[in-house]
Amino acid sequence: MQQLHLIEEKKKSNFNQWTPVKVSNIDEKKRIAIFADVLEENFDGVSITLNKILDSIPRHRFEVLIITSHPPKDITNFPHKIILLPYIKVPFQKGYRLGIPKKSILNSVLDDFKPDLLHFTSPTLFGRYAINYGKRHNIPVLNIYHTHYPAYFQYYIGKIGNAIFGPLLNTGFLWYYKKSDITLAPTRTIKKDLIKRGVKANKIKIWGRAIKTNSFAPSYRDPNYFNKIPQDYKKVLFVSRLIKEKEMSTIVKVYRHLERSNEKIKMIITGDGPEKEYLQKRMANAVFTGKKTGEELSKIYASSDLFFFPSASETFGNVVIEAMASGLAVVAADSGGPAELVRDKKTGYLVKTGKSKIFAKKIIELLNDDDTRNKMVSNALELIQPQTIENLHIQLWKYYENAIANHQEKQLASR
Repeated sequence: MQQLHLIEEKKKSNFNQWTPVKVSNIDEKKRIAIFADVLEENFDGVSITLNKILDSIPRHRFEVLIITSHPPKDITNFPHKIILLPYIKVPFQKGYRLGIPKKSILNSVLDDFKPDLLHFTSPTLFGRYAINYGKRHNIPVLNIYHTHYPAYFQYYIGKIGNAIFGPLLNTGFLWYYKKSDITLAPTRTIKKDLIKRGVKANKIKIWGRAIKTNSFAPSYRDPNYFNKIPQDYKKVLFVSRLIKEKEMSTIVKVYRHLERSNEKIKMIITGDGPEKEYLQKRMANAVFTGKKTGEELSKIYASSDLFFFPSASETFGNVVIEAMASGLAVVAADSGGPAELVRDKKTGYLVKTGKSKIFAKKIIELLNDDDTRNKMVSNALELIQPQTIENLHIQLWKYYENAIANHQEKQLASR
C-alpha cells in the first residue's frame, strides 16, 4: 500500500508539504465530495471525463473535496482540495488501483467538510463507503455510470466463469446503483438495461458525454502527418486503451481480413495498455502510435480516413464522438453507447459484436465509396454539433443542485 497523505489547496506561498484539510463552511456554496478511483489525466475514459468536470466546475457555486488514491501527475497545481488514500493494485488490470477508504481519516474529514452531496465514480470500496456514509448522515448520493461491468466480466473470467459467477457479480455490482439516489446513465440503452436489472427508473437520469468546442475537427487534418504511409493508402484508425474488453481479438481478425484483401489499407492503433504487445505480435504491418493527447491526437483523427471501433462494452464511447467530430465515418459494434451514437447507414455502419468478416467488409466498402463516406461524414458533423462539453456541464451542475434540493424537500416533508 502507498502511504496516506492529506493535502490542502495550493497556496500562493511555497507549497512544499502536505497538511490535513480543514474546510470552513461556506453557506452560499454547495459542498460536493467526489470519490474518484482514477484521477490521473488521460488515463482512461473515466479520468478524462472527470478531469473535464473538475476543470469546468463553477467554484462560485460549488466547493469540491476529492477523495482518491490515483491522483493527477502534477498534484501541486490541482485546483481543488484533495485527500490521497492507500490502495492495492488491481489484478489483471495493469496500472489500476483499488482505493482503500480509511474510515478513521475519512469520517473526520467529511464531518468537518459537511458535504451536501456525495458523488462516486465506480462501484468499488470508495463507492460503498460513500453510500454508507450518505445513509448514516442523511446525505444524497449521486454517481455517473461510466463502466458497464456486466459486459466486462466475461473478458476476465470467461464464458463458463461468467455463467457460473456472473449472477453473483451482477448482484454485487447493482447494489451500488440501487442504493444511490441518482445514477447518471450515458445513454437510453444503458438506462433500459439498468431498469431491467432492477434499478428504479426514477433514480436514473440521462447524462451523455461530449467534446470541448473545436477540440476535434476536420481542420486538424495534416496530409503529411503519416508521412511513412504511402499517399494512396487509406487509413483505418482505432483509438482506445488497449485492454481485453475493447475486443482485441476482433481487431486482430479484422486486420488479417484487410491484409488478405489486397486493398491499399493501413490500420493505425492509437493507445497504450497491457494488450499492446499482444496486438503488435499479430499485426506486423499496422502503425502503433502509442498514447496521444491534445492537438496531436486531434491530428491523428482528422488525418485518418475511417474510424473502426469493435468494443461491445462501452457505456458511451467518447472516442466515437471524437472521430465523428474529426470528420470520420465510423464502423462500430452494434452494442452499448456506440449503437446510439452511430446512425446505421447515415453516419457509419453498425456490425454485430465479434463479426470480423462483416467489419472488414463494411470498412472496405466505405473506403471504396467516397460519395457515401462523404455523406456520412456530413451527417456526423451535423449530428455532433450540439454535443459540446460546455452544454453537458451546465446540465450536470443542475443535476447536482436538483439532487440536493429534492433531498432537502423530502426531509422537510417527512418532519
